[in-house]
Amino acid sequence: MNPISIFFVQNIVAIFFFYGLAFFALGLALALASRRASEFTFVRAIRPLALFGLLHGGHEWIEMFQKIAEQSGGYSPTPVHELLRLLVLVVSFVMLFAFGALLLWGHYPKQGRVYTLILAMVGVWAVSSLMASFILRPTLLEGITLADVLARYSLGIPGALLSTWALMAQQRTFRDHALPQFGRDLVWCATALFFYGVIGQVFVRPTILPPSSIINSDLFLQWFGIPVQLFRGLMATGMAIFMVRTLDVFELESRRRLAEANQAKLTTQMAALETERQISQQMEQLNLSLRSTAHELGLLLELSNLLTAPLSLTERLQNALQKITHSLAFPEAGMILLVNHERRLQASAALGLDQAGHNGGEPSLYQQVLKLAEQSVLKNLPMCRHVDGKIIEFLPEQQHRCRDYQSPVVMISLPLPARQGVIGSLALTRTQLNAPSAGLSLDEFKLILGIAQQLGLSLENARLYQEAQERESTLGELLHQVVGAQEAERQRIARELHDATGQSLTAIALGLRGVESLLASDMSGAVEQVKVLKAFSTDALGELRQIIAGLRPSQLDDLGLVPALQWYAQEFEKRRAIHTEFVLEGPRVRLPTEYEIVLFRIAQEGLTNIARHARASQAEVKLSFTLTHISLTIRDNGQGFDPKEALYQREPHRGWGLIGIQERALLLGGQCEFDAAPGRGSCIRVKVPLPGEVRHVEDTTAAG
Repeated sequence: MNPISIFFVQNIVAIFFFYGLAFFALGLALALASRRASEFTFVRAIRPLALFGLLHGGHEWIEMFQKIAEQSGGYSPTPVHELLRLLVLVVSFVMLFAFGALLLWGHYPKQGRVYTLILAMVGVWAVSSLMASFILRPTLLEGITLADVLARYSLGIPGALLSTWALMAQQRTFRDHALPQFGRDLVWCATALFFYGVIGQVFVRPTILPPSSIINSDLFLQWFGIPVQLFRGLMATGMAIFMVRTLDVFELESRRRLAEANQAKLTTQMAALETERQISQQMEQLNLSLRSTAHELGLLLELSNLLTAPLSLTERLQNALQKITHSLAFPEAGMILLVNHERRLQASAALGLDQAGHNGGEPSLYQQVLKLAEQSVLKNLPMCRHVDGKIIEFLPEQQHRCRDYQSPVVMISLPLPARQGVIGSLALTRTQLNAPSAGLSLDEFKLILGIAQQLGLSLENARLYQEAQERESTLGELLHQVVGAQEAERQRIARELHDATGQSLTAIALGLRGVESLLASDMSGAVEQVKVLKAFSTDALGELRQIIAGLRPSQLDDLGLVPALQWYAQEFEKRRAIHTEFVLEGPRVRLPTEYEIVLFRIAQEGLTNIARHARASQAEVKLSFTLTHISLTIRDNGQGFDPKEALYQREPHRGWGLIGIQERALLLGGQCEFDAAPGRGSCIRVKVPLPGEVRHVEDTTAAG
């Protein structure tokens, strides 16, 4: 050991003291802060973290006193003392795990699941400790040391990782409350906790239990020149410093609340004085405004209830449209139109509109409303039509352009906004477009704008909810498909081993019996029999290699994605009698293993779909590398298919290959496009961002 290492080893007692002091100070600060009232869920979860700090600090001090006793009086730890120390360590790790679980899921109604998870982790540690003691047969003190190591593996590391995740999620809450400085402190605290758990708890006491027999505190001292306790202490100090800085958020929150309360009180007093001064002049105006506001809020509330009723979308929209036309003075008829999957506008609800045209070829009122709605959606602007036929488009804040026009409004169409763009239109109209009317009042104009916004948000929420349900159903079906595929693959392997390799091995066994008989009588016949057995064994070996290559080609691990794809294209052409060409564009690079596996499986799935469904005579696999992206294209000249029908209107157990390709592309942060149509072949394009960990290799692969 170098002089620095010797210095730290000789002063290990001081290291244990400051190590324990850092955690004890952290626990004490958190215990004091846990009594505060706060709107942050963080305050309700820090009590277990406080107990972790106090207990873990106490654990390190127990080890410190044991070291002092060993150095001063030849003390040897007794089983009782070691069991007490182990109990404190385990409880501290349980508190760390409980902190992370409560911070992540403590606000859910069923908190019992959190405690069930904690008990399960403790059970895993206890069972693993008993199994290790049963298998390795250690002494009592060695068994306690094994339990110590397993506690760090099964409780300390998972607890630190879960708490790191929880702290990173909590820092986003601070940023949402315009408190980025505390979010940064929490990030540093999470970083220190991460290194404490992932590195500090991996290097444990040396035991006979792998991997602690190799990766232990002695190895850490050999590698880094400092005891692992010093590293843990530094991480604990960092956690304590940044956590104490984070706790200042509660003081800032209290000051904000006080300032808001004072401001609210001052505002209320000023409003009361102003109201008293003007009450005699504005009473009637206030009453009118209150009645109008109550009417608007009541209408919006009723619309909200109608749109969330347990009915079909068409029925909800029809009821909402009927409520709008009956509650407002302007509209006598109306229509709600939505954009379908084909990006076409179709009427989902209509009231008071006759689709039949008038004599002389004049468009019907239905057709005129539909035309105005289509223009409104196309331009993403509200539009109004007047008695004289003038159509004006305007921004919501420029509604005066419509109201100030000399001719009264008889028809209005407003786009329904959503996060993904316009999803439809709300169109309201008078039934007599050429008859004089009172027009549209300012209050109703604003109310109609608000109704359109509420409709857009409600429809967007309904769409997101439906997509979430469909995705959940799809994921469940995908899991079913994965399990089925695994079982089918196992059956295939078993069948091939039985039918091909098993028969060859049986023939070899029978041949060996024949050789045994021939050796006793006819040596020349034995030589011929050995040649036959050699041929059988060669065939069996080839069959085994083919089975193994079908599961995972060695080229993918040894040479990378490009040779593996080229090999698979050649094998596919041999097996399926489909001319298959492999094309490589751009510099050849080696990707991370997960990228190469996913892209290879996508190509494998695409070619499998071609063989099963396309009836193609030619196929092409094209791999392109750019400075920022990787593109994989699988193309064929087969009978093609309808992507929308395969993805959205599929029959049971149909189309899951395409969905699997999409899911694999999403795993790499990429996107997948299907360019196909019946009768003109198909093309699958996958584009994923180029990862940072790539390396260029010498291009020894000839494309094609």
